[in-house]
Amino acid sequence: MFQIRFSRKASLITGPHILDTNETRDLLRAPGVMMFKVTRRTVGEIVAAALLALLLAPCGLVAAQSGYSRPLGSNLNEVADYSPQLPFVNLFLSSRAWFTQCRAEQDPGCSYSNAWDTNEAHLLDLDSSGWVRSLPARSASPIFTMAATYWDVPAEFPAGRYVVLYDGSGTIEYGVGASKVTSESSAGRDVIAVNPASGGILLRIASTDPVNYIRNIRVVARADEPLLQTEIFSPAFLSRLEPYASLRFMDWMRTNGSVVSSWDSRALPSNARYSTGEGVPLEVMVSLANKTGKAPWFNIPHRANDTYVQNFAETVLEELRDDLVVYVEYSNEVWNGAFSQGDWIQSRGEAAWPSSGESGFTKRINWHGKRTAEICDIFRDVFGSAQSRVVCVMASQAANSWTADEALACPLWDNGPCVSHGIGAIAIAPYFGDYVGQEENLSQVREWARSSDGGLGTLFNELLNGGDLSGGPAGGALQQSFGWIDENMNLANGYGVRLLAYEGGQHLVGVGSAGNSEALTTLFTAANRDARMAELYRRYLTGWNLRGGDLFMHFNDIGSYTRYGSWGALERIGQSSSPKHNELRAYSLGSGPSTRHTLRVVRASGGTAVSPANGISCGRQCSASLLEGSQATLRALAASGFRFVRWSGACSNTKRQCTVTMDRDRSVRAIFRRRR
Repeated sequence: MFQIRFSRKASLITGPHILDTNETRDLLRAPGVMMFKVTRRTVGEIVAAALLALLLAPCGLVAAQSGYSRPLGSNLNEVADYSPQLPFVNLFLSSRAWFTQCRAEQDPGCSYSNAWDTNEAHLLDLDSSGWVRSLPARSASPIFTMAATYWDVPAEFPAGRYVVLYDGSGTIEYGVGASKVTSESSAGRDVIAVNPASGGILLRIASTDPVNYIRNIRVVARADEPLLQTEIFSPAFLSRLEPYASLRFMDWMRTNGSVVSSWDSRALPSNARYSTGEGVPLEVMVSLANKTGKAPWFNIPHRANDTYVQNFAETVLEELRDDLVVYVEYSNEVWNGAFSQGDWIQSRGEAAWPSSGESGFTKRINWHGKRTAEICDIFRDVFGSAQSRVVCVMASQAANSWTADEALACPLWDNGPCVSHGIGAIAIAPYFGDYVGQEENLSQVREWARSSDGGLGTLFNELLNGGDLSGGPAGGALQQSFGWIDENMNLANGYGVRLLAYEGGQHLVGVGSAGNSEALTTLFTAANRDARMAELYRRYLTGWNLRGGDLFMHFNDIGSYTRYGSWGALERIGQSSSPKHNELRAYSLGSGPSTRHTLRVVRASGGTAVSPANGISCGRQCSASLLEGSQATLRALAASGFRFVRWSGACSNTKRQCTVTMDRDRSVRAIFRRRR
């Protein structure tokens, strides 16, 4: 279904950076630059660790494609039916796991309350790849008679004709936003019309021949059908990866709460779908790295045994392009109580050192260091003379550098210090702005949202300078992040290792009860689309670079903006530009999109329209030249004696605020009527 292509062409990249006056001042103020900190080890151990790091480190920042100004990568959003990432030509690979259905008032025990899902998926007869081998006859037990899958596609999902190819004999039905075009279909090849406005895509197997059951289902846009023979990744997805020199597969591997422990339980390329708990197969991730020339960053599952790690490393060595380095991290955020792997690792630490008087959390961090060191030993042994291509990563909490110090020293382990096992980097997640969405700040931020610009001006000032949120960090969100970077850079220098960011970017999201606030979600979403976010990212990334930060992995590539966060550099696969993405591209490649479009407000009596972020305050300034793909938020302001009615032109709603995407020249008019 896909080809693995090899290239022997390698290039190592660094890049000059000319500092302006402000950047030079920031650099001189950065306490983490060229400073060393002695922690738990002797001076001799520090020197030995530093020499070992120099000996084993890759000969450049990132071995990948040429042309990168500074090392930048991205986390990839998880493969899921609702994701706007759409990475695969075959959409079935992203489909939801099979669930069971029945026909209401036709099948015994079936009613309208359980027809959509009888919750009997555990009774499905599946082959080793996950295809449905047989369905039960109509009977009282079990209730289900059909197996279904579903795509909760985003609103921007491309409408039109899609082709469903399959092997075997049986009947496939479609529903919700998908319908079969019978006149264009034939055996083994259905043509369906998809209309996302009507909902998602339902595909269900209504009947199947147990001897020749339906299998190898592929769903593809009709225009992309020829690509199925040669490609696994969609061209649009590949093009969106352009700015990145490295790809972190944490979510593709379903690292948090991973169910994988042995090599036999791993995901396989032959699996029906890659959206299950096993994650995307290693071979597919390596194929993406090879095809794009981007260094892979793998997260080894927390339960993985040594045989799994050995086979994983051997597969990477055998199949990965030899001009690419590989980043290896054990699990993800083991310090974070929100993820179950932390408790599991703590239980291992408590079992390993029962007589130690240290806390359970300290044992957790020590065992994390121990297992990271053991995984690093296995990878380096497998790579042998090529072990300089392996970057062993010790990930830790940005706001608590003790977690890195303790894990690298790991005093509870007899074979420590852990750093001496070839660990070459500390990795942190120096997000900015997370405190704004905390529950205790909800009332203040909601008050910001009542202002004429929806709170954007106050929010951006808080992020840049601080002082608007009582109890907020001195200097604001960026300064808080820079403080974490400085502290961890001091620690990295002391151990003679590099400082990486395994995740990073803005962190505007409501926490706890604040997550249910529509006002917060609206404000945070608008901020991520606002042109001022680009300036924040420029200062943020420049600050990371000036403080000596190495590879920076943004979180994440493409993701919808919801109350759960606005993480994506882009919101959908059809988008090629945004304030965040443009600045990431400029940081990495030294350039950004240059195409601009004009947004014009058509003047109308009875009021005006304003967009402070873009300099529009119609009456004085009624147009702006904006980058392609950027978004402008306009607000209608009625004059005395008038009321706002609706928008016309690029906006058509009746809300006082509208957002315009600049994919071409746009004009907008706010319509008002005199009050009676």
